[in-house]
Amino acid sequence: MASGEQEDVTSQTGMRNQGSGGRSPNPAYELFVLGELMAAPQYGYKLHAIVNRILGPFHRLGWGTLYPLVRRLEQQGLITSEIEKQQTDPNRGERGQQRRIYQITEVGRARFFNLMLEPGEYSQDYADLFVIKLTKFNFLTPAQRLAVLQQYREYLSILRDHYYTGQSRVTSHPGITEQERPFILQTGDYRVYTLDAELTWVDSRIASLTKDKEINDK
Repeated sequence: MASGEQEDVTSQTGMRNQGSGGRSPNPAYELFVLGELMAAPQYGYKLHAIVNRILGPFHRLGWGTLYPLVRRLEQQGLITSEIEKQQTDPNRGERGQQRRIYQITEVGRARFFNLMLEPGEYSQDYADLFVIKLTKFNFLTPAQRLAVLQQYREYLSILRDHYYTGQSRVTSHPGITEQERPFILQTGDYRVYTLDAELTWVDSRIASLTKDKEINDK
C-alpha cells in the first residue's frame, strides 16, 4: 500500500497533534482543497500529491498540515468524507485497503467562490494564493477572472513601489558604507526587475480579458 493511502486511514490518530503551532496555515491551502473538490471527490493522498506539484519542489505541504486542515473543513461543514467500501481482490481473495474520500458541500462551494473573489490580506503567502486561484479560473466568469488579476496586480505594484522607492533611501542613507551600497542597490534592482516581469505577464492577461469582454459586449 502507498504511504499516502495509509495516511488516509490513520489520519484521525497519528496526525492529531501536528500542525497546530506556529503561524496560521497558508490561506492557499484551504482554497486548494475546496477547489480540487469542486472538480470531483478526492482521496487525501491525491490532494497531497496535486498541491505539491503546484507549489513546486521547494515548497512542500506536509501531512501534518493537510490533515488537520481537512478535519477542520469537515467540522465546519464545508466538506464531508466517508470510508470507501472495501473490495475483494478476485485473484487473491483478499479485501482491499480502506481509503477515506472527501467531497465538497453546498456550503463549501459558497466558501470556495468567496475565497476566489475576495482580495484577501496581502502577506508572504499571497503569491501562493494567486497561483492556486489561477488553477481554478475555469470556475470563474471572464469578469471574475479579470477582478482576480487586478487584485494581484495591486499587490505586485505595492511591492514594486516599496523596492523602487527604497533605492533612493539606500543611495542617501548615511549608515550604509560605500563598499556595501552597490550590493544593496543590486538587491533592489533584482526585486524590481522580477516584479516588472510579473506585472508584464499580469497586464497581458488583463488586456486579453478586457479585449474579449469588449468584443462580447458589442
